[in-house]
Amino acid sequence: MDEGQNSGSMGIPTWRSLVMYIPQRTAVMEGTPLDFVEVIRKFQTHKNNTDYYDDPVQVALDWGVRPDLWHSKWNTLSGGEIQRIALAIGCSFRPEVLLLDEPTSALDEESCDKVEETLRGLNCIWVTHNPHQAKRISSAGTLQMREGDNSEPGSPLSVTIESNRDHGDGHVKPNGSKHNKASGHSKSSSNASSSSSSSSKTAGAH
Repeated sequence: MDEGQNSGSMGIPTWRSLVMYIPQRTAVMEGTPLDFVEVIRKFQTHKNNTDYYDDPVQVALDWGVRPDLWHSKWNTLSGGEIQRIALAIGCSFRPEVLLLDEPTSALDEESCDKVEETLRGLNCIWVTHNPHQAKRISSAGTLQMREGDNSEPGSPLSVTIESNRDHGDGHVKPNGSKHNKASGHSKSSSNASSSSSSSSKTAGAH
């Protein structure tokens, strides 16, 4: 994707194949995850590039998702299984940018670590309620939003932006051979995270 291009100049289908959004909770669909993958591969923007894509089953296997689960109905899978499978599908199509909404919120610590390790090799804009995760995975910078004190209606949000560009903290590292294909080979990568907290509730990733 060339600098300055947008959805208007590229067309929505092509844009969505290059800038891919993965929600925190994927809607429960008919059929199985493999059925869904086959539907996506038939889209015009994808069907001529099958040799370039990764196997989502293998991507998810590295995260502890058994291959047989891909043949299971969506409504029989746990929240953590659905989250990892949906994310593996997105990663397998190698978009230029992944837009992630709390992608590890339903995962235990071990699974979360494995997913984070893979995603460090990809370009991500990542929303999390966990400030520790934000510091851990961010290589480009963080944007933190805090709610006002609610003393007055319409209290503004307080926004803090921190850039990691000059820190040289080495967060982005080449992944092991089992992840290199998914990371887009030699393409540069960075993770920008957005961390939010509320004065009226506590939210966290699990």
